[in-house]
Amino acid sequence: MNNRNIKIESRNDKFTSKIKSDITYEQPCEDNEFLVKEVRTHGYNVLNLMDSCDYIDVFFLLYQKDLPTKEQKSILTKLSIFLINLGPRHTSARAAANAGIGRTDVNHIVPIAIMGMGGEYGGSKEVEQAMRYLKSHHSSDFKLLAKNTLSNNILNSDSDIILAPGFGTDFGGQSPFLLDVKDIFLKECPDDGYLNWANKFVEALANEKQCGWRLAGVVAAVLLDLDFEPRIGAGLFQILASPGAFAHGIQFSNKPITDMPFLKDEDYEIENN
Repeated sequence: MNNRNIKIESRNDKFTSKIKSDITYEQPCEDNEFLVKEVRTHGYNVLNLMDSCDYIDVFFLLYQKDLPTKEQKSILTKLSIFLINLGPRHTSARAAANAGIGRTDVNHIVPIAIMGMGGEYGGSKEVEQAMRYLKSHHSSDFKLLAKNTLSNNILNSDSDIILAPGFGTDFGGQSPFLLDVKDIFLKECPDDGYLNWANKFVEALANEKQCGWRLAGVVAAVLLDLDFEPRIGAGLFQILASPGAFAHGIQFSNKPITDMPFLKDEDYEIENN
């Protein structure tokens, strides 16, 4: 290949000389600009936050640029408690447990768990997609949308059905525990908000296959009612669910490999090409 005729031009991009942050203000020391004298998060002095606030307050502040209202704090606290331990069946916990029992360095268990919760099926990607789905349909007629959704999907499947991100079946039905969690949030979320609209949408989805709420649907609606944007919803889900996944990984880190289930030969299916 002859490169002599290729014209090479500079983009003339001018890079900034310093990192700019809309989140953190650091006041440097007079005698050493690399040492910090004062730190503020969205204008709030961190020392004052440590004295007057708790973790949920500052978590909300970090992403929403202001402290939560009493109602917002209550909802986010409940969401954090709900997500802190998704249980050993969730993909993230299984990934962490496999890493732990395989003697993976403990510094890698959390990253492995986060990778295990990043999918479109029960993971953070489904949360993000569900948030976008709810935002785009929130003003729609939920009855008509439910009718069209059911007519556009095949319901005679033996596997789980996802009618829309966050809605369908999980293990062939709906978790009674998840429905109890949803009812708790319904008492606190706005009457005209996303969760209440989604609940009406789910009621209109009633059919013989028990289609309704999936984990991502509940989480997505609550995050939207807290005014979080879909583009950060996936990350928030990962952060809030990581402690439980790490706990499962640590639990298995000192156990023998025989404490992890292993498929019997007859449970393997080999396809012949």
